[in-house]
Amino acid sequence: MRHFTTDYVERVTLRDGTPVRIRLLAPEDKVLLASGFSKLSAESRYARFLGPKTALDEHELRYLTEIDHEDHFALGAIREEGDGHGEPIGLGIARFIKLTDGKTAEAAIVVADEAQGRGLGRLLLLRLCAAAAERGVERFRCEVLGSNTAMAGLLAQISPERTIEVEDGVMSIDLPLPNVTPAEPLVENPQGPVYEMLRAAAQNLIDWTASVKKFWRR
Repeated sequence: MRHFTTDYVERVTLRDGTPVRIRLLAPEDKVLLASGFSKLSAESRYARFLGPKTALDEHELRYLTEIDHEDHFALGAIREEGDGHGEPIGLGIARFIKLTDGKTAEAAIVVADEAQGRGLGRLLLLRLCAAAAERGVERFRCEVLGSNTAMAGLLAQISPERTIEVEDGVMSIDLPLPNVTPAEPLVENPQGPVYEMLRAAAQNLIDWTASVKKFWRR
């Protein structure tokens, strides 16, 4: 039986004491998603779309929320107490989209600026990895510019099990999923190639390609 179903709800407390509820994204979350996107800094939005963008349009909102949670899966983190007036506040989203082989998926995590540095990104990654494994995914793929020698060196250190292909100046990197349980506890400094990739992304050490933009706007 799967753990990450439409009935899944998890309540956690971030390191600063913020209570958070994690659940699967639903079509009704369009307004919440649009509001959360509008609160991202210009730098955070640029990192996802590789260009200036101030809002998500209707097509993008449908694409991001009307999903089957099999080939396209997404978790959302919501501040439990909301804004104090009954309105929910979105703090983060983690999603993956399977590629045609069914064993590989593209993955992405976005955490609201106000919630960064509190462990939410790592927790969402743990849950995303466990949900992906439930659905037959064995590895996450990312693409960076093939000229990014610093990234290639980093990967050589953190992931000897990696698979890299370079074509037309783009480096595709497959990283095996860590073996985690659906209720894996959050540790301060988790180890493994997927976690190191997340750290590199957070520190802007990765030169992403336009595939990141396509991931959010297919």
